[in-house]
Amino acid sequence: MPVRQSSRTITASRYPSWLAALVVLAGILAFSLVLWLQFVHGEQPCSLCVYQRLADLAVIIMVTMGFFWKGRARRGLWILAALSALLGAGLAGWQWHLAQVAADQIETCSSIQIFQSSPALGGLGNDFASTFSGQGSCARAGTKSLAGWPITHWSVAFFLGCAALLLIAQWGVPCGKGQNAP
Repeated sequence: MPVRQSSRTITASRYPSWLAALVVLAGILAFSLVLWLQFVHGEQPCSLCVYQRLADLAVIIMVTMGFFWKGRARRGLWILAALSALLGAGLAGWQWHLAQVAADQIETCSSIQIFQSSPALGGLGNDFASTFSGQGSCARAGTKSLAGWPITHWSVAFFLGCAALLLIAQWGVPCGKGQNAP
């Protein structure tokens, strides 16, 4: 009698989805961590930090949207998410560079505020607006550390890891029989 495979078993055809789910969970964890650093520990983001947050959100949204499509649409979304992750890594790498060469020379970067606070939302509107507003020195912000390692290093590793997982999900895992190749 043949053994029937459970639908919950991780098969080769499901590896891409598992890798993508790992990217979404890592993205949510990273975003939660920076919000914790901002609102609990008072670490105010600079403009490069805000752009990195936007890259993280883009990765989360595009990968999540990919779960609802199949084939080329999913592949396209996940490749765009990988490109967003590489953009985030580039921004974090630039901030890392600034921290190394110009931490004492740059007083301030340009201020950025993506969303205006809304009085209709009360305190929540101010928190939401401050999540996407940055000011101060990007070079100095790049020198802050978490668990003994500069946050910029964590950010570069996070974004490169997400990009690698998404690219492996697309090209590193063979398609199973009967599965439509994207």
